[in-house]
Amino acid sequence: MVLTKALEAYGKYFKSIAIIVLPVGILVGLILLEISNSRNETLRLMMTFNVPGWLLSPLWIGPLICGLSLYGSEQEFSYKTAVHKGLRPWWKLMTVALIVIGIKYIPVVVGEIYPQLQMLILLFTWVIATFLFALYVFIWPVLALESRGPLETLRRCATLSKGRRVSIIFEFIALWLLIYVVSFIMMILLGEVANLIGGMTSTYINFILIMGMIQPMMYALIVVWIYFYYLECRGDTL
Repeated sequence: MVLTKALEAYGKYFKSIAIIVLPVGILVGLILLEISNSRNETLRLMMTFNVPGWLLSPLWIGPLICGLSLYGSEQEFSYKTAVHKGLRPWWKLMTVALIVIGIKYIPVVVGEIYPQLQMLILLFTWVIATFLFALYVFIWPVLALESRGPLETLRRCATLSKGRRVSIIFEFIALWLLIYVVSFIMMILLGEVANLIGGMTSTYINFILIMGMIQPMMYALIVVWIYFYYLECRGDTL
């Protein structure tokens, strides 16, 4: 099972993953903290959908994937190499982030125009998102590790996921449930600590510790899983 390999690698390379992910995650947490103090509805909607997190995600997703590829090759691992190679396709990864943000906003925009169709549009969006995820789940490693044009990249992703899309969806659901349970328990514990301390400390715990550190590290596990599934579909092993 790919998930088992991903969890083993996540534990083995946890320190390296944290060094790559956390600087960006903490920056996102600080931005969200600043937005939370605003009364602007647009900014608060951006916070709800974690737009800053998605816009800054290319700064750690590319380096993380390249770092994992260095561990799996005969090359010596270095953060400089991982970051240098991982940031090369940043604008391609940014395009993916913008598409995700756009899909998230569809139910909101359509719901404002046709309130009576909001639930139907939300369901339709989830179906489309699930279909696109299963089809192009390997978009990040293909963009980060392979030099291909836009259409060729999409065809490559579809080819790699062919015949495995159902298993990919079910394994992702299992991974998401695991992440949700772990995150929920940690947030409950930290919430209790925040309530005991009170004041601004609780706000910092929510935005910096939870949204800036814990959540990005959990999302990093998803990227690790996608990378290992990519290797298996490509026929490689670490």
